[in-house]
Amino acid sequence: LLCVSDKPLHGEIKLPGQANAFYERSISQHLRIGIETINLLRQEGDSLHSRKLRSFDEPPLR
Repeated sequence: LLCVSDKPLHGEIKLPGQANAFYERSISQHLRIGIETINLLRQEGDSLHSRKLRSFDEPPLR
């Protein structure tokens, strides 16, 4: 999240030097984590269980 907050809306990173490389690596890592998570949910979604999980039509607080 730090790398996201460090890149303002105009697309310029506030830190010079290696910040761009860090930002690019972070984007790649976050995308890989997200894709792995989606694949895991597709494969094992029905077997996941938690009392904290709720369906989309349930209210957030009861």
